[in-house]
Amino acid sequence: MSGARAGSTARTAGALAVAAFLLYALSGGGRIVGSDEVTMFELSRALAHGGIAVPVGATLDGPDGRHYTKNAAGQAVLALPLVAASEAAARAAHLPAPRATLAARFGASFFNAVLTALLLAVFYAAARGLGVGARSALAAAALLGLTTPVWAYAKSFMAEPLESLGLLLALLGAARAGAGEERALPGERRWSWLAALGAFLAFEAKPSMLPFALLCLLPLGIRRPRRWLTPLAGVALAAAGHLAYDYLRFGTPLETGYGAQATPAGFTTPLLVGLYGLLLSSGKGVVWFAPALLLVPWGLAEMLRPRAHRDAPRHGGAVARVGWTVLWLWIAGLPLYAGFQHWAGDGSFGPRYLVPLLPPAFLAVAFALAGASRARRRMAWILGLAGLLVTLGGVSIYFGAQMREAGDYPYARPLDDPHFMEASHFNPRFSPIAGHWRMLARNAGEHLRGELPRLGAAGTPDPRLGVSAADQSQLLHALDFWWLYALYAGTPRAPVLGGALLLALLLAVALARLRGAFLAEARTG
Repeated sequence: MSGARAGSTARTAGALAVAAFLLYALSGGGRIVGSDEVTMFELSRALAHGGIAVPVGATLDGPDGRHYTKNAAGQAVLALPLVAASEAAARAAHLPAPRATLAARFGASFFNAVLTALLLAVFYAAARGLGVGARSALAAAALLGLTTPVWAYAKSFMAEPLESLGLLLALLGAARAGAGEERALPGERRWSWLAALGAFLAFEAKPSMLPFALLCLLPLGIRRPRRWLTPLAGVALAAAGHLAYDYLRFGTPLETGYGAQATPAGFTTPLLVGLYGLLLSSGKGVVWFAPALLLVPWGLAEMLRPRAHRDAPRHGGAVARVGWTVLWLWIAGLPLYAGFQHWAGDGSFGPRYLVPLLPPAFLAVAFALAGASRARRRMAWILGLAGLLVTLGGVSIYFGAQMREAGDYPYARPLDDPHFMEASHFNPRFSPIAGHWRMLARNAGEHLRGELPRLGAAGTPDPRLGVSAADQSQLLHALDFWWLYALYAGTPRAPVLGGALLLALLLAVALARLRGAFLAEARTG
């Protein structure tokens, strides 16, 4: 890629990141309420004060009697500046303790909006670097960011966006560093460091990402083994971090906190049941939550075609190696998660464990869109609109509220029960997709009639949610946007709606700038 083209691609990618962040910020929930989210937030707060113990909740007891989250620390460490700033702002506002905690969570809740915006920018740059045209690359980025669960997880404090960003950085860095199969190319060392950073982030976010991080390094090739040294150093650094963190929590580097789930005893789901659940089931099937994946076979066929790609890197068949890597990621990921006891990743929106594998797969979608026939373009539009409808339900209604209204939460069966959430997973009548839209239609109608939920009822706030049982009942009629939650809580309308309107105006400006950057890049080829 020439310097001028690289510069124009960088400008488009930057404009895409800004527009995506503003969209995700405007549609954000401003809340951290899931068990894993809360303990991760509490870990970040503890780190800010020099500790790692957290309040009791979704925790394990260490040998010192204190409580520790079972989750890895990567997300908490990276979010530390935002969490600390949010806490400082809450203290400066002299809010009472319960509201101060909710305010700190509000600020921290936008961390994944930043990560997901960066993810889309990296995705666009990766597609362009592999020779995909600007129009197809931008269309694939829009499909990834708007028509898959990626948008819903941008509203969360879960680790999936960090895992996704890490894997994509590792894949991009490895593809560019490995472009010169026989000899080094200019800038190869820089791309090796990028691959190392990506592998580090993915593995540090969750130990189970290790095999996927290593697979994303496959485009480095085997003819020059020394190019693996820097990326593997990133993997080793993350491993050292996990060992040290485990020792600090449990007094031994060999205890991860996941217990039997980290052993073969945690893989009790029949393989065919799990595969059906992850791919096609009405409650978790990825084909329903990310329909544009149906374009992947065409994209892979293009990437693996035994000929040089016109605009691909000049050396070594990087496109084909990335295509094979995408294929191997899914060949490894599907049976791994299908056999896991908690294959569905509850509670969550869609197939949570497959979310980090979506960005690499959508690189194949970008190739499917490049030079597509009219029939395939129509198919892409249909799949994109279907995915957008599904995603809007998940973005507008918090999945925890849908689970509570459906009777799936609080859990009626233990997590290891084979019939756990069986109806929601496998019975189309009780599909969460339909459940989200039923609630959205009802709640939106109530809002249009001026019947907004009212928070602040008497009662003891739930320590995790920060609101009382009566308020939780009210929130079943909510729409999952921070500016509406503020109105439900009685915050004056003018500043709340003014802030939302300002974000909307900034988003309009950012979209205009994205359009200008894209058109300028398209003109340069």
